[in-house]
Amino acid sequence: MNTRPMDQLSECLSVYSAIVAAYQRSPIDTTRDPDDAEHPIRDTWHDDHYLAVGCEAVQIIVRVLLANLRQPPLTILDFACGSGRVTRHLRAMFPDARIAACDVGPGHVAFCEQQFGAEPMMSNIDFDQVEIRPEWDLVFCGSLLTHLPERLFWPSIRFISRGLTPTGIAMVTLAGRRSEHLQDHCWKLIEDQRFERIRRAYRHKGFGFADYTGHVRRLFPRQERYGIALVKPSWVMSGLELMREVRILGYVERAWDDHQDLVVFGRPGAAS
Repeated sequence: MNTRPMDQLSECLSVYSAIVAAYQRSPIDTTRDPDDAEHPIRDTWHDDHYLAVGCEAVQIIVRVLLANLRQPPLTILDFACGSGRVTRHLRAMFPDARIAACDVGPGHVAFCEQQFGAEPMMSNIDFDQVEIRPEWDLVFCGSLLTHLPERLFWPSIRFISRGLTPTGIAMVTLAGRRSEHLQDHCWKLIEDQRFERIRRAYRHKGFGFADYTGHVRRLFPRQERYGIALVKPSWVMSGLELMREVRILGYVERAWDDHQDLVVFGRPGAAS
């Protein structure tokens, strides 16, 4: 009997048990960026939710790493980092890792550099033009592709793929079926008229998008297009299948904050 996989699982369980225990003992830096216009509401509920969602992100990360028998990452890229909703928890969970914060907002990047010791990395609305080396064991991309139009979807995936080490793993959150329920029964992601445009395209071809308007749109001045994007798992998987350099590792609906889906891929590719 080949016991090697069980040995790897036992070793990973022991390692991550110690990492999680240390994270639970460590204080989280709760400092909020005073210039973070994307999260302007500051009250107990919003602050608690902001921190809880970041904590949930690193829980997801640990579960995925463990499920794929990956050792703790030595290099981590938070893309797009915003003002550190997830970055602060990555620093607490993996204190010795080299962590980079990537975003189109220089204020966001500067805050993560100053507050959490992250390496600054400026992004661009044209991801194919952003230089990145294959040096990241983990790339976490939370709540970015939930807001970008179709023409930016695959360039962002290619950007992430280019940054992965030979054993690197990427986790990307998306909006899918749950978003229809939220819009219809819980809260409005966007105006109903615009959501119907999203819904029609989403149901017809698997991807639907509409821009924000008004004051919400003005919160994201550096983005040419920014709104709500819904994607079907089948649409995502059919595109990933064409990327021979990556291996599809999983898809989970409602994985983050009870509404964002999670797609996981890594290297080496399926044909490597």
